[in-house]
Amino acid sequence: IKLNNFFVVFIMFDNIGNRKAIRNTVTSYNNETVDKLHTRPSSKSSAGPTPFHRAQSFIPRDTQTPPRFQFRWLLYDNNGSFNGWFDWLPLWMRVGYWSPVVIIALVFYYGGLLWWRPRPLVFEPMISTPGAAEEEIFGIPKSIAYDLCLFLWGIFVAVYAKINMGSIWWLFISFTGWSWSLLTLRAGLEFGAWATSSILKKNTVAMKLAFWGSSLRFVAVTNASIVCAVWNVILLPVIYFVSMPPGEKRENFRKFNFGFFMTNIHVLNFPMAAVNTVYGTRIRVFTMSDLW
Repeated sequence: IKLNNFFVVFIMFDNIGNRKAIRNTVTSYNNETVDKLHTRPSSKSSAGPTPFHRAQSFIPRDTQTPPRFQFRWLLYDNNGSFNGWFDWLPLWMRVGYWSPVVIIALVFYYGGLLWWRPRPLVFEPMISTPGAAEEEIFGIPKSIAYDLCLFLWGIFVAVYAKINMGSIWWLFISFTGWSWSLLTLRAGLEFGAWATSSILKKNTVAMKLAFWGSSLRFVAVTNASIVCAVWNVILLPVIYFVSMPPGEKRENFRKFNFGFFMTNIHVLNFPMAAVNTVYGTRIRVFTMSDLW
């Protein structure tokens, strides 16, 4: 609690000092050309919503011939409004500004979390053994078969996205993508633990897989709950009724949102994450280690 209070106060003082600069810069940017949006501010006092978020990044430009691969700090040069869906929000809320104080605060915050973690971290392995009194499907305990299906389905949806969308790099950097990846990984690890123990007889490896799979249970179900609730209850209505103008654009968004991929990662993700974590024959009580 003390660490969180320190973090909030630390950021609050930084925001108070920069809020006016942000608003002033937004006003000036609205009256300037697009080219000037790409220029880096000359001083901290002129820091606004655009520094370090454009094609020019902290990574130096490569002057070699031929040029080497360059990391792009900005992936979409759209002023923080994907497809223009968020133009109704102020620019300073969509793009923000860069502040070294935030970096320092994050270092202290996550450093503190690591330092004051529960010792030892306890994640009870839940390996179903062949002798357990549980209904089997093709020789696999039902709960383990569910994990196998979840794991394969999670991979299938990712492959489907790759084929139909061309790129799924965002799946590994967005909160929604992490949520889907973690629930898939959790199921894969716990199935792998059972398979390693029952088929390969590698109990040491099985226990490690079960430990890591068990450690992802609380994370998987809470992330899926957040994604499902925030998207369907808050973001979807706001985007659809406020951001989307009536007509073709709104209809296209509706079709996209209720398509196969979006339905999986925003709706089916919650019941999938709940299987064998909060519902099933292999559930366990969550502890302070899970909360950490």
